[in-house]
Amino acid sequence: MPSGLHPAMNATDTDDGGMEQTWPTWRLVALWVAGAVGFCALVTLNSGGYRYGTSDQAFYIPVVLEQIDPTLFPHDKDLIAAQDRFLFFDDWFAPLVRLTGLSLPLAFLSGQILTLLVLYGAIVAIGLTMYRSRWTVAGLVALMTIRHRIPHTGANSVEGYFHPRLLAFAVGLSAMALYLSGRTRLALGLVLVALLIHPTIGFWYAILIGCAAVLSGGISLRTLLIWASAPIAVGGLLLGESLLEQFVLMDEAWVAVLGYKDYLVMHGWPLAAWPSNLAIAAFVFLLYWYRRSLGVTTDREGALVAGCALLVAVFLLSAPLSYAPVALAVQLQINRVFWLVDYVGVVFFAWLLFESPLRARARAALPRVTPRRAFVVFIAVMAMWRGGYRGFVERPEQPVVEVGFADTDWTDLMGWASRQPVGTHFLADPGHAGRYGTSVRVASGRDVYLELIKDSALAIYSSEIAGRVARRVDDIGDFSQLTEERAGVLARQYELDFLITERRLDLPVVYEAGALTAYRLHGMEAGEPR
Repeated sequence: MPSGLHPAMNATDTDDGGMEQTWPTWRLVALWVAGAVGFCALVTLNSGGYRYGTSDQAFYIPVVLEQIDPTLFPHDKDLIAAQDRFLFFDDWFAPLVRLTGLSLPLAFLSGQILTLLVLYGAIVAIGLTMYRSRWTVAGLVALMTIRHRIPHTGANSVEGYFHPRLLAFAVGLSAMALYLSGRTRLALGLVLVALLIHPTIGFWYAILIGCAAVLSGGISLRTLLIWASAPIAVGGLLLGESLLEQFVLMDEAWVAVLGYKDYLVMHGWPLAAWPSNLAIAAFVFLLYWYRRSLGVTTDREGALVAGCALLVAVFLLSAPLSYAPVALAVQLQINRVFWLVDYVGVVFFAWLLFESPLRARARAALPRVTPRRAFVVFIAVMAMWRGGYRGFVERPEQPVVEVGFADTDWTDLMGWASRQPVGTHFLADPGHAGRYGTSVRVASGRDVYLELIKDSALAIYSSEIAGRVARRVDDIGDFSQLTEERAGVLARQYELDFLITERRLDLPVVYEAGALTAYRLHGMEAGEPR
């Protein structure tokens, strides 16, 4: 059997076992375009809609803003740099924004569309290599639109907003498709692109594809090491010092701050985390064994599964370091290797559902078993039903696609905040990003005392930042009970200029937006306005 090619990838079978006629090029192109549009729409709906400025964009938008205007965030510069020093995203994305002249909301929307198109292309390419029927490929695409969480990793299979992590994942999945089709060197080149987009995701793909390439004979170990020497040297020059600083044990105070993100440190994992994640790997290995027993696997598929086994082994070997906990082992978030393994599992699952002998036997024994085409349509309808519920019913007040900021009182007040001088420092509810949808940094481009959700996540990269977050949490206490006197103390201690709250306080009012009020703090003496 030729390595990397399915024995029937150029001819697809019908439900009755006969061969479908070759489709004309125009029809294939039309189906590809329709499938791409449907895939993007269903992913967006199943993610609850597209949102700008949400979730992890609380970090990625500020770093791009700072790359465009380095004077921004003088108070929060060290906080942002804690993670940004390990990433290259803003170094290439910000110049693209300048070059195209796009607004940041449109640039991020374009990034999301590109991500979903690359992801769709990779899924289709893998399906055409692995399956006998185009209907199975369609079933795989439908399954991949159903967003699900990878247990205890903080990652979802797809996202409803632009995230460099998902773009790197899509590029890596494209590398997997190229590898399975026999184009090993081009696949390894794409892995380098994934590394530039998101280093850790790219690194996991480098292990997966590199291992598979060596085992299948696509490239020798010596050649692979020679190729890898240049990027390793460049990475060492750029990140070496920063990485060496992370070979330290995290103390209890540092780990305590990460309690807001309990999946980061393994001793914070619940007992169910181990069987749920290892079951994903076991499912992949079991289905590969079944396919191999039927003689439908290729050498490259087997090498790819061996690459998955290596990723799981890396995770298991890293577990004691994470338990220790060694800072670098925690920061690498090695549990996210299960994201890659999960996708391989879905590829095998689609084959089991739509194409395996088990399905053929079930149909022979039970005449009422749905034909493959109808079953694929059923899965697609279920994806549309779930997407329709999440996109239109779950939050009927929100539009499905929100390119910019929602028209709310918070957005109104953030518009005022953005017109304040660079360096203006705000005090707001530490949970304001979750409460109002976006953070002060994202919506106004200005510094904020504390944004607990994102700041606690950034604390993973620096003990100093962890200390900063812990101190600020302690100093502010219960925000809902904040008094004028306490606000004055915080203002003097942290050089705060304005307080944003829904409470009525005896402080100078500078701006009102619905229930929200901005009070002046600058220049207060002993908690009294002047």
